[in-house]
Amino acid sequence: MAVVVTGIGLVSPLGAMRESSWQRLLQHDAAPAASGGGFPVAAESLNGPEDCTPLEQMAVQAAAEAFSDAQLELTEDAPRFGCVVGTSKGPLGLFERGPSPFSFDQLWPSAPLSRLLRTWPLRGPALSPVSACATGLDAILRGARLIEQGDCDAVLAGSVDASLNDYVLHSYRRLGVLAQRDLPLETACRPFDLDRSGFVIGEGGALFVLQREEDVQPGQSYARFLDGINGSDATGLTQVDRSGVRLSRLLGQLLIRSGLSTSDIDLLNLHGTGTRDNDLAEARAVRDVFGPPDQQPWSTASKGAHGHALGAAGSLELAWLLLSLRDQKIPPVFNLSQLDPACPLRVVNNEAISAEISLGLKISLGFGGHQTACLFEKGDRPAH
Repeated sequence: MAVVVTGIGLVSPLGAMRESSWQRLLQHDAAPAASGGGFPVAAESLNGPEDCTPLEQMAVQAAAEAFSDAQLELTEDAPRFGCVVGTSKGPLGLFERGPSPFSFDQLWPSAPLSRLLRTWPLRGPALSPVSACATGLDAILRGARLIEQGDCDAVLAGSVDASLNDYVLHSYRRLGVLAQRDLPLETACRPFDLDRSGFVIGEGGALFVLQREEDVQPGQSYARFLDGINGSDATGLTQVDRSGVRLSRLLGQLLIRSGLSTSDIDLLNLHGTGTRDNDLAEARAVRDVFGPPDQQPWSTASKGAHGHALGAAGSLELAWLLLSLRDQKIPPVFNLSQLDPACPLRVVNNEAISAEISLGLKISLGFGGHQTACLFEKGDRPAH
């Protein structure tokens, strides 16, 4: 059973809505940095109910935009409309504020999902995956599977994250994964650059409406979900297999299972954290699967523009991939001054390019060993 994406809603440091964020990314215009140590979503961008945490507000706002984009009005119980929405952790920033009006259940990672279920009559399966920085892509993969296996006709899937607080910042600083302190935040995250030193934390999220293709009118589909796969790399908590072998095997399995050759793929949206080992492992996996740069599809990665959204990274970056398929444009890798020779990639650099893109591959990797990859084929949604 074919699954298509018919609606995209997002909130990011680049903008409060899908198209404004997308245009800023294409124009190579990074989000304004904040003194809080990362890229926040502007408070004025969040318009959810007052009793919502920022995580819940992001979820409500992204869902509203996704439903509107898909031209869906949910006014009655929808027993076959599922909801798969995750995050990497609860809103730890609430602990910094002392006593608050928020209830204990709002500290759970499932709180954004619960808020969505109370806001819209989504009465199908409800799941809240937590798989570190692969959470967002895992949610979309799980949502697509619910439709494929016949449990749902439609699913709202994706993730949100708001981790700009002292608990996370200090913990990640001690883990050694953040960019150097003395660098301006706007240029600190440098995926695949020779002088990369780590990432900058960002906030945001994206939610998608997934539907059975047979239920969708012509001109509504961003993309068709082709296949997805999960794997693991248990090298360490934040360490990865520098050889890239585990990831290359996973990507090879996905292509074989999908009946595709490497030449069929037009665009890779990489995880690209800007850490030394992650970028090295990812680039080596791409080289092993696709060959040298002149044989590879185009690659891009966006964390230099809006920060690492952690649990929302996979969903936010999948939105960029689907919009690339729609508009046939690829945004550049931000802050890439000199490509590391040890990362042999065919990257889009300096400015966005136009290209013929039919098939795209999104890769997400998470602390603790999570690996996820999904394939999407261009739909019939007109270019914006």
